[in-house]
Amino acid sequence: MMTTALSKLIKRRPWLNVIMNKYKHNSYPLANMTRSFKLSLLCIFALQLTIIGGFELAHDEAYYWLYSKHLDWGYFDHPPFVAVVIKLFSFLPHTEFSIRLGFVILQMASLSLLLSLTTNPWTVGLLFFSFPLASVTGLLAIPDTPLLFMTAMYCWILKRFLMKDDLLNSIVFGLIISILLFAKYHGILLVFFTLVALPKLLLRKSFYVVTLVAVVGFFPHIVWQYEHNFSTLRYHFLERPKSAFSLMRVIEYVGLQIGLAGLFVGPITWFIIFKHKSKDSFDRSIKFISFGVIVFFLISSLSKKTEANWTIFLTIPMIILASESDIWAKKIPRILLTVSFLIVMVSRILFLIPPEATGIKRIKEFHGWRNWAQETARQCQDHQLLANSYQVASKLSFYLDKKISALNYQSRKNQFDYWRFDKELPTNKVCYITDKKEFSGDEVITPDGKIFKMVKNQSLEKLWELKSIQR
Repeated sequence: MMTTALSKLIKRRPWLNVIMNKYKHNSYPLANMTRSFKLSLLCIFALQLTIIGGFELAHDEAYYWLYSKHLDWGYFDHPPFVAVVIKLFSFLPHTEFSIRLGFVILQMASLSLLLSLTTNPWTVGLLFFSFPLASVTGLLAIPDTPLLFMTAMYCWILKRFLMKDDLLNSIVFGLIISILLFAKYHGILLVFFTLVALPKLLLRKSFYVVTLVAVVGFFPHIVWQYEHNFSTLRYHFLERPKSAFSLMRVIEYVGLQIGLAGLFVGPITWFIIFKHKSKDSFDRSIKFISFGVIVFFLISSLSKKTEANWTIFLTIPMIILASESDIWAKKIPRILLTVSFLIVMVSRILFLIPPEATGIKRIKEFHGWRNWAQETARQCQDHQLLANSYQVASKLSFYLDKKISALNYQSRKNQFDYWRFDKELPTNKVCYITDKKEFSGDEVITPDGKIFKMVKNQSLEKLWELKSIQR
């Protein structure tokens, strides 16, 4: 039935047939996979779906859920792709499962695209799920998974563009770059290091078609940045706190990048990529991307703290380069790869176990917040809730299913400064949840062990006076 409808649509729209014929080659990588491999992927997908509803939202996930409730072309912290993915499944019940579902699908779509660019499915699959962050972040509603997916899309179209830079490939390439930037700003590094590797692209007329389409596609976000005084760019590039050089911070960064390239096989993965001899322009470009991004953030680590997830998108180019090596056919590397895969897969269970049982402090971010939010609302009685922290405001908003504003007094600017939910409060007397010492009130301990104070009958007007003085 669907096939018949599609055939009729193509007859009415001949240009669709042109596009389908152009991209049908290797568009469906699973069609050539063995039955056991397909079954393995299906089991992993089912495991992901089973787990994502079994633990509460992280602070940032709740924050991005609020993004999706107020769709815009941009937000203070990130472009809007993460919000769109959450919004797509907002028709489902108000649960953690519905928030995360789109990201599990995107993770598997990323792997599918990766398989279309490689020839050793089992090695690719084992490597993909052995990269700790690329593997585990698929469980969470955060921008890294859309970035991972769009990196796979970027590599997919880059390969085709380098083979034939006709008008259609140029337009598709430009569109993919614009969507890549809507996923996360880190995507610009892919384009930059592609040009470093292949400067002759600048001499092609088709590249300027790519550039024009990308700029036009991304233009709404540029307008949003202009209207908001380029606040996101100023924060990320100028206002993020800097610190003195620390050798330990640099060593930690390097160590993390090795471990994140495959739990026990990271050194092998990087060795393969280092020794890899590029056989064509595509190979050369993704090798430059792999090392270029690592060096870029290594330089950044000299003066400021770097986050481990900033390089997660390198999973795609690194696996394309590393998976073709004969090393994985040898016994010890194969054993190490299999063990890495099993440990990273089993580690997902930690999300479901109460933090008291594991002793892992970070897991506290995923447990106990629903009850805490309800108890906090009960203690505040009829007072309107206001938090100082955007994390606490986001958690309260999700688990009470109502808009709770964040004041951001003596803390960094964020999206709540634009939303100003407090303007909708019917009274200027609020129940203020704050971690600032100058306020007195009943102590409230969050599930992750942080001490806040509950200040009842607080004047909203006076709070904003303090905020104004701070600025």
